[in-house]
Amino acid sequence: MPLVVYDAQLLTAATAFAGATYQSWPDVPPYSSNPEADCIGIVASSPRYDTDVGLVLSHGLLTQVHAVLADDVGLAQRDIDEYLRALLTFVREGGGGIVSDPPLPGTHPPHVEMPLELAVRSGKMVVAAHPDLLELGPRWGPHRTFVLPPRDFTRKVDAARRAR
Repeated sequence: MPLVVYDAQLLTAATAFAGATYQSWPDVPPYSSNPEADCIGIVASSPRYDTDVGLVLSHGLLTQVHAVLADDVGLAQRDIDEYLRALLTFVREGGGGIVSDPPLPGTHPPHVEMPLELAVRSGKMVVAAHPDLLELGPRWGPHRTFVLPPRDFTRKVDAARRAR
């Protein structure tokens, strides 16, 4: 099963913008007009597809998401808590994992380094909405870590699930 790391911007956009909700997610296939929400839908529905994609998170990544949702978006604390609990449920039920925060080398800002280092340690794939991360893809670093935009990832998962 492939493991994937979503960056904080994707995790934030999935619930805070464009009519997204922290209460329900698109079921892929088919994908929708909100690729970030589709990414959450992919890991939420993973158990129905024999846990085909597992989400990897860390405390540091969740802290970044919490800060953006609270400080920049202004989401109510109860909604943030419910969303983070949903993410943890998707991790547990979808075969992903919560890993310890990796040491960050300091060559990029934390919002860039955190998902890259998590992917190197566990997933080998980052799905990123942040432009700084997308500039590093489609393959980054000595481990050739995949860095995909949300729409490319949802298209690939959609195609793979339809081919079953």
